[in-house]
Amino acid sequence: MTSNKPFKIILRYGLDPFNGLEENLKQLETFIQESTINEVMFLLMPEERSSGHPTAERSDPWIEAIGKAQEIFKKYGVETSLNPWTTTYHCSRGRTPHEGQNFRLMVGETGADNGITACPLCENWQQYLCEYFVHLCNGIDPVALWVEDDWRLHNHGGEMGYGGCFCQHCLDRFANMVGEESVSREQVVAAITAPGEPHPWREKWLELAWAALSEPAQTLTDALKAAKPDMRIGLMSSIPDVQSIESRDWNGLMDIFTEDDENYLIRPHMPPYTEEPPITTTPCYSRQTVAELDRDADIYPELENSPRCGPYSGSHNYSIWEMTNGILYGSRGITINHFDNMGMNTYADRAFGKALGKQRALFDALMGLKLDDRNARGVKVLFSPDIAEHKQTGAGASGGGAKMYTGEDLSKFDTGGGSLNDLQGNSTEWSKVFYILGISHSFTRDLEGEPGDIFAVSDQTLRCYSDDEIKTLLSQNIILDLPSIEVLVERGFGGHIGVSNVSRVKLDDSAYSLEEVEESLFGKMEGDVKPRMCAQRCADPIGVLEFTSDVETLSTIKGAEFDAKFPGSGLFSNELGGTVYTTAYPLGTGQFYMAYFNRVRQEYWTKVLFKMGGPGQTIACGHPFHVHAHNIEGGISIACTNVIYDTSENVILQLPANEIDGKSFQCLENAKWVDAQPDVEIENGVATLSFDLQVPTLKTAFITAR
Repeated sequence: MTSNKPFKIILRYGLDPFNGLEENLKQLETFIQESTINEVMFLLMPEERSSGHPTAERSDPWIEAIGKAQEIFKKYGVETSLNPWTTTYHCSRGRTPHEGQNFRLMVGETGADNGITACPLCENWQQYLCEYFVHLCNGIDPVALWVEDDWRLHNHGGEMGYGGCFCQHCLDRFANMVGEESVSREQVVAAITAPGEPHPWREKWLELAWAALSEPAQTLTDALKAAKPDMRIGLMSSIPDVQSIESRDWNGLMDIFTEDDENYLIRPHMPPYTEEPPITTTPCYSRQTVAELDRDADIYPELENSPRCGPYSGSHNYSIWEMTNGILYGSRGITINHFDNMGMNTYADRAFGKALGKQRALFDALMGLKLDDRNARGVKVLFSPDIAEHKQTGAGASGGGAKMYTGEDLSKFDTGGGSLNDLQGNSTEWSKVFYILGISHSFTRDLEGEPGDIFAVSDQTLRCYSDDEIKTLLSQNIILDLPSIEVLVERGFGGHIGVSNVSRVKLDDSAYSLEEVEESLFGKMEGDVKPRMCAQRCADPIGVLEFTSDVETLSTIKGAEFDAKFPGSGLFSNELGGTVYTTAYPLGTGQFYMAYFNRVRQEYWTKVLFKMGGPGQTIACGHPFHVHAHNIEGGISIACTNVIYDTSENVILQLPANEIDGKSFQCLENAKWVDAQPDVEIENGVATLSFDLQVPTLKTAFITAR
């Protein structure tokens, strides 16, 4: 996942042969000249131009147009890759199969199909897809073919709920797997989503879901490699916790598509598709995807601009910030969607090419750092690829979950009880918290870290591990949210985390109001002001933790008249040698992202993390920055992006003092590394560095210490 090559910019582009092709080619050449892009990934009949599963006959004019573009590319050394916009087909939007496309359709958990999406185990569809993709590759000869992210079982339209496949073929195959003569869709959904300990059928259903992804992948790969043995096959993906519900074995799938001597080729999901507030816009899904992979990978996250309205949905500064983020977690380049798919060439934003070209020197300079997200510093956010197999569901959750992800209210469908949406984990919430608070962190699937490492775990992730594995984790430093505490107490580990009992209480029943931090942690504030934070809008219900006597209480939840209600957070050293942080909050519920974050919270977390100790802590203080810090050859790389609309007048960082001892500092200015001399203060083993760097909105301060 490292590289010393130039940053690779891939334009994902629909070259429509039926809307001013010559003008399109002219404007595309101008864009190449101005933007310094390295590759064009051609879409064929995408989005608005899609009339259904494409055919060879319909594709031939597009192939011919791409051939004309390739003649232009020769002058600039630009490569051609190919992204057929559909595999199973995203969702119908009123489209239906063309004549002769006798595909068995995917059936959702609701019993509905969408009229066009194919069951991936349909042999007719598999044969069609192989023949169609080979036809495209023979006509275009791309360096790579990208498998579209509709290679999935979920998100094929609200009428299908979570998704499928519950067609009769899949139900019959499943019945054979579980030793039944027959099963109904309602039976299967009810068993898979049953509350409490997962029903044995869930594991079997996940086996079938994996077969539905992997078997056609192998068939397609065999066909493509027979036709184009040197062509690479890349994968576009979605949200890892959602794709756990289809039992996606990331390495197993990538191994099918990838030769033994190749890097994986992957385009992780990187929302948002239209600009949102930068402070809450984090690349956690992309980084989680990267952390799923065992082998080195060429990573090209999506820079999506939907529905491709140019600066009306994605400004230049915002887009360039997202591209920079990609480099900061080890990406080799970027996949850009910026222009419409209706043959309007670059008309939506003629200035975008020059805006990209101006950043080329910066991007290439950053590539020289050879950043690898496996070497990211700070807290380790723990997740499990198998969360959907182990997550316990609760009655009544499915309707809300389905509505959140599909826009549909599942209560109107007969699913047999629940929804597969209920199996989605919530693995990345600590990442979102740490981004907003300026705390560098990483993602990991490994339970054992280096001495002193701090793990953070959320939701029901801990259900994925055996008791022995839990003990291994608890022998280290770990941060637990409320659901994680509940899982551990339920499983008999309360004594190892300093919590004898845990329950939940609603705001209306308790009138909890604020959280007050203990002076022993925060220190004495000027004028005897008490450090307080909002509690009542962070979560409802909230956790009532009953600490054992030897827990150090860090904060207390209080009422409006300062009456103590219950602990807000605590720190406990257990007999296994671990240090455990516990909090009364579940993450991301209610108005969490409105209420949880403030200056006190940022300073509180800085103090907590340095109190827990551990190497690698790298935290920005005094201004809201997103921080990416990595260990690099000879030292440390730190990137601080200003994610609010006020310019920061300086950059203040805190790190372990011993990790900067004897090191010199440099900053990146105009794509050149120059020496820097920060002010340095050291107290209790923590170094506070102050750099005289002005950082405007969505700009990044790049710093090295070597």
